[in-house]
Amino acid sequence: MLIVGTDKAAVEADLIEGRLGCPTCENGLRPWGHGVEREVRHLERSERRHLRRSICKPCATTHVLVPQDTLLRRRDSIEVIGVALTAKAEGKGHRLIAQTLGRPASTVRGWLRAFSVRAEAIREHFVRRAYTIDPNHDDRSVGGSTFADAVDAIGVLGIVAVRRFGPRSVWSLASFVTGGGLLYNTSWPFRPPA
Repeated sequence: MLIVGTDKAAVEADLIEGRLGCPTCENGLRPWGHGVEREVRHLERSERRHLRRSICKPCATTHVLVPQDTLLRRRDSIEVIGVALTAKAEGKGHRLIAQTLGRPASTVRGWLRAFSVRAEAIREHFVRRAYTIDPNHDDRSVGGSTFADAVDAIGVLGIVAVRRFGPRSVWSLASFVTGGGLLYNTSWPFRPPA
């Protein structure tokens, strides 16, 4: 699995030219068909996607190319989940958030629980990433709760990244720096900053 941009044409061109590096051995990936079709629900619309598959010939591994506007094993886009996480950090309950987003309460509760279980580790990961980009940034977390501090750390990384690299969605950045595993709860998916 490799997190890539959302521009399908650019990703395809990079894949054909071998500019996407294998996460295992860093050699160039090549096209290897498509995965099963899946629905991705955004705030205002849904879309069907066939995720691109790739292969690394030297190490004989295949990888699914996952757009950075999604998370692993989640039907909703990172923007939808980000709205829910932000609302929870502001003190709203899962039922109200679910009603606002038009999603089942059990789905929203699952997102919030998965995030809450790893909130401190998520906060630490994003703080380290922000310091990697800008060691002098001002990190004044309000300290309301571990959950809110973790959401705040994601926002801080977004601010630091925008200052350094230009405009970008904070939640897509969160997907990218966690390898799509922001809500992944079976193992530790985050790679340390380079």
